Amino acid sequence: MVDSSVLLVVRILAAFGALALICSPSILMRQIHKQKHVGVASVLPLVMLVVNSHVWMMYGYLGENYFPIFSCYAFGDLAALTYVGVYWRYTTERRYVGRVVAVAVTVCTILSTYAILGGLGCTGQTRAQVAKTMGYVGDLTAVCLYAAPMEKLLQVLKHKSAIFINAHMVVASLANNIMWFTYGVLTGNWIIIAPNILFVTLNSSTLVLCLVFNPKTHPLHESSFLAAVDNSDAPIEVSVELSPKAGSKMVPNIPSPEYTAMQSPLELLHLQLDRN
Repeated sequence: MVDSSVLLVVRILAAFGALALICSPSILMRQIHKQKHVGVASVLPLVMLVVNSHVWMMYGYLGENYFPIFSCYAFGDLAALTYVGVYWRYTTERRYVGRVVAVAVTVCTILSTYAILGGLGCTGQTRAQVAKTMGYVGDLTAVCLYAAPMEKLLQVLKHKSAIFINAHMVVASLANNIMWFTYGVLTGNWIIIAPNILFVTLNSSTLVLCLVFNPKTHPLHESSFLAAVDNSDAPIEVSVELSPKAGSKMVPNIPSPEYTAMQSPLELLHLQLDRN
C-alpha cells in the first residue's frame, strides 16, 4: 500500500508538469500576437492539444480522478482553445486551418457524445468501462500529440545539428513523463503507464541527440538553407559617397519654374490706398 502523503506529492508534481506543458505554447502565442502573423508555426500541435486535453478531461471525470487528471486537462482544454483562437486570428491560411479545426470538432463531438451516453448507461457499459475506453483513446491522442514534433528528429539526423530541438522543452517534457509514469505505477494504472514508457524513451533519445549534435559544436551549415553560390564570381562592391569631393562642381539651386511665390493682392491694395 502506497503512503497517502507520497502519492499526494506525486500527484502535485504530475499536475505541475502537465500544467507547464499545457502553458508552454503561450510563449509562441505571445510572439504571434506581437508579430501579427504565425510565421512557420503549425496549427496541428495546437489542435491536437485541444483533442488530447478534451479526451483526458473526460477520462478523469468518468474515472472520478478529479485531481490531477480532470482539473489539469479541463484547464488544458480552455488554454488550447485560446491558442487556436490566437492562431486563427493571425493566420493567412484560414481555409486549411478551418478544415483542421472542423475535423477536431467532429472528433471531440463524437467522443463527447459517447462519453455522455456511456456515462448514462445507454451503451450497456458501466462508467468504469467507458472511462477505460476513453483512456485508450487518450493514449492514442497523446501519441499523436507527441508524434507531431518528431519530424524535427529526422531533420537533426539529416543535418547533423540539434538546432531544430528546444533542449529545455525536452528536459521539461522528460521530467513530466517521469512524474506521470511514477504516478501510474503507484496507482497501478496501465493506461497512464504504457504511453509514458514510450514518451520517456522518445524524450531520452531526443536528449541524447541534443548532446551528440550540440548546436555549439555542430552548427547548422549555411548550405542547408541557402542555394549554393558560385565562388568564381567576384563580389560586386558598391560605395556611396555621402559628401562631394573637393573641387567637384555643385549643381546650383535653381528654383522650380512650375512653382513660384505669388504676391498677395491685399498688399497691392494697401499700397494704392496709402498713395491716395
